[in-house]
Amino acid sequence: MIPVVMCVDDDPIVLMLNELVLREHAFCNELIKIDSAELALEYFKAQTQKPLAQAVLPNIIFLDINMPTMDGWGFLTEFAENFQEFHSKVSIVILSSSVNPADIEKANKHPLVIGFMPKPIGDLELDELKKHPALSIFIS
Repeated sequence: MIPVVMCVDDDPIVLMLNELVLREHAFCNELIKIDSAELALEYFKAQTQKPLAQAVLPNIIFLDINMPTMDGWGFLTEFAENFQEFHSKVSIVILSSSVNPADIEKANKHPLVIGFMPKPIGDLELDELKKHPALSIFIS
């Protein structure tokens, strides 16, 4: 089981569906739901104020790319530039309704992104994600 998962999506229905699927699969111990990229960045900024051992960091972020004000790509840019101390502890999965091949290619080339999934999260995608080497320390 993954200790902490964060879902960042502006759609409350998608957040609810993701929560149901993650709980049904006993995928994580704790789920942090955040409805904007800006609030997710504020969350990480608050964690930098704590000693690293006390920071509550998600092991995986399921990140929507199409959000108002700041999209997922903007979040990735800010996270990459301002939170390097967390990069080795946090893996990011793009979760999107986009079928644009350019989005998929951009996600696959980003060094912090370990995957691209259609939303909402599905059973098959979770099963495949569990096999990812970045999660091997959590999955037995």
